[in-house]
This record gives sequence, structure tokens and C-alpha cells, in this order.
Amino acid sequence: MKKKQHIWLNLVSCFLIPCYTLLFAGSIQWFSTNFSVIAVTGEDHYRGFVYWGLLAGAYFLVMLVLLAKRLPQPWARVGVFGLTVGGVLCLGYAVTIPYLPDSFPKYAALHVLLAALACALLMAALLLCLLVFRREDRRRWNPPLWAWLAIVGISAILFGIPQMVSTALEVFFTISATLLVRDMWLRAQKDAP
Repeated sequence: MKKKQHIWLNLVSCFLIPCYTLLFAGSIQWFSTNFSVIAVTGEDHYRGFVYWGLLAGAYFLVMLVLLAKRLPQPWARVGVFGLTVGGVLCLGYAVTIPYLPDSFPKYAALHVLLAALACALLMAALLLCLLVFRREDRRRWNPPLWAWLAIVGISAILFGIPQMVSTALEVFFTISATLLVRDMWLRAQKDAP
């Protein structure tokens, strides 16, 4: 059974999400546009954006809930579950609100706020998992904690270059956070009886 789980995990986290993210991003203007702008350029692009949101949201929801179940403290499980559900709901609402600042500036601002909040809540859930696991085994959980810090730092740099949320930032964040969750799950599996 574990082998089947690893095959699906690897298929989704190492192939499906990165490939779909890169295909949706396209090949140009990575620092002058973003997923929200790409989504409103056509009906097919918007549909692709929704599919990307469903794929990424479902992955983070399933994997973080599974990680939460491995946490020894009930308060930590509840915290990770709450942060994860909040993050996925924010992502879902952000994806369903089209980004049209000229026509609907208030909805566009809400879209940006929800998208940023989704990332912040999911990263908070990951950090909570990491800190709790790290209390049990510092040596095993230090590398993913450093990876978490690197994701935050590089994301800040990618935000600072164009001084906006860019396609480059969204691609980097999506793929690196997906792979971090995969790594954390594999490390947590080693503790399983």
C-alpha cells in the first residue's frame, strides 16, 4: 500500500503540479504579469486557472491534513487543520473572483488579499508542522525548516524584483511548496510503525 501512495505522491507533486503550473504560466513575461492577469485573458485561460487552483488546493488540503494527523499534540493537529482549511478556502475564493481592477476594483483588491492570505496560511500550517516535528527530532527536521525559510526568502526577492506578485513568484512558490510538502510527508512516513 505504501508503494502505491508514493507513486501517486510522486506523480502529483513531482510531475502533475509542476508541469501544469509551468504550462499555465506560459513562456513570456514572467516578471510583468501573473496568473490572475493571465486568467482573465480568455475563457480557456480562466478555466485553466480554476483547474490549477483545484489541483493545488486539493493537494495541500490532503497532504497537510495527513501531516496534521501525524502530529503528537492535539492542539497542533487542530491548528494545522484550521490553518490549512482557511488557506484552501482563501485560495478557492481567490480563484473564483476574477481579477478585473478596471471594472471591479473592490473585487480585484479582495482577490489579491485572499490570494496572499492563502499563501500565508498554508506556509503557517507548514511552519507549525515543522516546529512540532522538529521538537521530536531536530536532525531530521532541520533541512525542511531551512527549505521553508529559503522559500520565504526567495519569494520575498521575487516579489521585490518587479515589486508585484509575478508569474515567476507564483511558479516558484507553487512548485517549491509542493515539493516541501512531499519531503515532509516522506520524512513523517519514516516515523510510522
